[in-house]
Amino acid sequence: MPHPFPTLNQQKQPHVWAIAPDAHALESLAEGIWDCARQANQRPLVVLSTAGPLMEVRAALERYRPQNLPSQIAFLPQVMSFNDWLEAAPGAWKFPKKQTNLERWLSVYINLRKHKTLQSWFKAENEAGAWGLAQAVIDACDALSEAVVPLMQSEINALVQNPTLDAELWVKKVETLLDQAIAKAYVGLSRQVVDQESTVLLAFWRYLSSPGDPVIRKHIALAAHLQAASTNQALARPLIWVETADPKPIDQETISEYLQEYSQFAPVVNIGLDWHSVALWSEALSGQNAEGQLKPVDSEQQIQIDRNVQASFHNGWKLLAARRFEELAWAAAKSIEAHLIAGKTNIALVAQDRLAARRARALLSRFGPSLRIRDETGWKLSTTRAAASLNSWLELIRSPKEGPSASALLEFLQNPFFDIAHTLQKPPQACVSLIAQLEDILIASQAKSGWETFRMAIERANAYSSSRGSVPYESLLELLTFLQRHHAQWLELKLDCENAYVLLNTNLQEMGMTQELEKDSAGKQLLEVLKTFDLGAGAYRQVSMRLPEWLSLLKTVIEEASYQEVGQQAEATLSILPLSSTRLREFDAVVLVGCDEQQLPAFSEPPLFFSDTLNRLLKASTITAQYIQQARDLSQLLISCPEVELLWQSKSKSGEPLRPSAWISRLRTQLPDWSILEVKPDTHADHSRPLQEAVTTVNPEIALPVSMSPSAYKALRDCPYRYYVRSILGLRKAKEFEEGFDASLAGQVLHAVLKNFFQALKTEEQKSHSSIHQGEDARRLWMQEHLTKYSEKEFERLIKGDARVTGTLRDWQKQIPSFVAWQLKREAEGWQYHDAELAVGFILILTDSDGIEREIEIAGRADRFDVNTNHSNAAAVIDYKNQGITKIKKRAERLLDDPQLLIYARAVNENAIAAHLPGRTVEQAEWVSLKADLKKADDKIVRTHPVENMPEMMEQFSEQLHEDLEVLWARKPMKAFAPDSVCQYCEARGICRKGMW
Repeated sequence: MPHPFPTLNQQKQPHVWAIAPDAHALESLAEGIWDCARQANQRPLVVLSTAGPLMEVRAALERYRPQNLPSQIAFLPQVMSFNDWLEAAPGAWKFPKKQTNLERWLSVYINLRKHKTLQSWFKAENEAGAWGLAQAVIDACDALSEAVVPLMQSEINALVQNPTLDAELWVKKVETLLDQAIAKAYVGLSRQVVDQESTVLLAFWRYLSSPGDPVIRKHIALAAHLQAASTNQALARPLIWVETADPKPIDQETISEYLQEYSQFAPVVNIGLDWHSVALWSEALSGQNAEGQLKPVDSEQQIQIDRNVQASFHNGWKLLAARRFEELAWAAAKSIEAHLIAGKTNIALVAQDRLAARRARALLSRFGPSLRIRDETGWKLSTTRAAASLNSWLELIRSPKEGPSASALLEFLQNPFFDIAHTLQKPPQACVSLIAQLEDILIASQAKSGWETFRMAIERANAYSSSRGSVPYESLLELLTFLQRHHAQWLELKLDCENAYVLLNTNLQEMGMTQELEKDSAGKQLLEVLKTFDLGAGAYRQVSMRLPEWLSLLKTVIEEASYQEVGQQAEATLSILPLSSTRLREFDAVVLVGCDEQQLPAFSEPPLFFSDTLNRLLKASTITAQYIQQARDLSQLLISCPEVELLWQSKSKSGEPLRPSAWISRLRTQLPDWSILEVKPDTHADHSRPLQEAVTTVNPEIALPVSMSPSAYKALRDCPYRYYVRSILGLRKAKEFEEGFDASLAGQVLHAVLKNFFQALKTEEQKSHSSIHQGEDARRLWMQEHLTKYSEKEFERLIKGDARVTGTLRDWQKQIPSFVAWQLKREAEGWQYHDAELAVGFILILTDSDGIEREIEIAGRADRFDVNTNHSNAAAVIDYKNQGITKIKKRAERLLDDPQLLIYARAVNENAIAAHLPGRTVEQAEWVSLKADLKKADDKIVRTHPVENMPEMMEQFSEQLHEDLEVLWARKPMKAFAPDSVCQYCEARGICRKGMW
């Protein structure tokens, strides 16, 4: 039977009333509040201990408003959460200024500098860990203050009652009282702890506590409310305190004392929850004893619990087990979908398993705007794309002075809030695909880090574009200069909290990010968080620190912030919330995910410094108290909601079985008919017809290329299907920075070193007085010295941008003596350097599918050409390879599949004038290793490998080339037939499905 609302009388103590937290709890509470208003003939003040059921209580008061109320109580009773009520305390302007979390963290930082004892404790922490530890220290200090400050409540009450003190003097008086209380408690607590952590924590508590702490302000606000009631007793309204959750013992004492004192001036009703008819487990009914242990239940209480279980069980309770994570999320989404189809408009998804809830939410997004999703689990602002875009800039500015990595640079440039047109002050159409071009350049050149490295890569790309008649990427150099300048500003900044905030704000404005963030809901909230770093004229604005410390602090503040979704009108609402937020709330249906033994119950992280025993000593929250509260929350949910579905994953990641929560198992012992349903995703049967062969034919509407490079022809030889996908359709996988070292910037520099060196050698040979003509030893010495000099000069900028390239330079310098010896030997045979990096090609006449003759150019860029001084018509082509001779020999075995040297040779032979070799014929072609095995004796070092049977190979190549391209231009079927070694790294692997047949 429900307890009747008490009759208000003139007693000077709180009236106690309890409601059963069942399906009628809000109705009973609303009727009781209206009863209080009628009896007192005043509009009461209703204060809820937690804010969760605030809107539901207001809605219930409106729903159950009595008829014919007197005018003075016709308005709804004022309903507030405890925290809001404290903030609305009279005279709050006189309170000590409330410190933000940022200011409290900075106070930890300042005290670390002042006190060596504290510094020794933090010295092993990195920046991110230190700020996290600072938060733990602050929480622990608040717990200590919670236990001590109530002891000085009478002094605070007396202080609030003194109207003669001005605000500044008032704050100083509070500070004095706090120091006295802490000093007195410090002595007693110090005797009870002997370990270093607790000793240092007490020292922190002593140094950090201030009148601006939330604990101090709470007790000052209580005193202010009490003072207002005592001063105007005729206007003091009835106070209804609603305890929606079990309080901590220290909070229970504080509130009880306040209600007792307030009852001297106005009626007070202390409303609690009666679990007698609701509890489904013994701990939910009995609670804990004074020692913090679970109370055993007697036989009468056990009978009542059994009766509650039998009376409450109905068809709305369902147990659903899924074997895998995806199946769990799918089952949760399907359950919610079924409720929506049934017409339910107010549904709760209780996120005991937050990952599964997030996944279910993603699956439900297909409902679009017809379903409003409210996430009350504390969605981190740091997980939004707005925060990710800011973080990409923070990662870039924390890079070393040489510059960021290419990955960090591209991650920032590709974030959707960076306005490149605004940054460069150019029309948007002029900036289209600019970032994609930069990415292609950096990947092709393997420029992995450093401003100078990136600049070299762009300059080389510009030079190549100019030589081919294309437009160079001048805007990329402007963009690079802009970013480098801003990066340097951060490194040169003598950072404090004020100028760091100003500079960051300026950066975001100049890059157009502020304007773009303001258009996004998460971006707006991110900008509001950043404004908290504007400390104005506060005491912390000029706190200086290192850049990594400030960046870690900024990230920590963003990590602590929650993202609030923008509300919208919809046909139905899904609330994603923790179990604790379901108290005294009404839902049409509830889906609870994560009901396995590992996640239900779930305990909050234990305090870093306090044991459970010490928590009981300080009258704080304990594991036992959390266990009891969750048992009661789950009992209330099952009793009050018409349909509850409990889901869990029955198999762990390792494949071990997971049982349902012990609470569910205990219920099932009393409810044998309550079966577990194994959820299975929808399956669809069909008959597959696997491919017999991967074959394609070039569509007549697709234009064939009019030119082909040696690498493209190699792809055609490797697999026609691969060439079709890559070169004709233009489908290529995104390359990574680990690929293609031969095409890397370091490789390009090495080629430039050799070109510049040999050009200098030709010039030097024209000087009659040069030492180069004084014999082989003198020539060798000159060549070694100058090749070393040119190597260091060319690699200088690259090393400045990326110091890791130094290893490449050192490896090459070890090769120089052997390379010079090979060059001298080659000169002795009559071969002389002619030119390098020379673009050559030839035209091939083909007949297409319509019988029309077409021209296609086969062209590439040869590394080097030599001429023979003993034969006026002989020439040779050389290809440098930055690999060992063993790999070169394997390459030679498949010459016709990779005929790069043969293409260059034919180009010269067919048009020697265009190759600046008039009257010459290429009779020799060879690969030259730039990574010879130096462990061997000098006379056994093998550096070159020639193309054998050159005339015969040239003839075979010409026939093969004509045949291959005739097939292509005739648009005949192109089959996938490459060996596994080629397929393993093929971009078309997922398209051709060769592995299936």
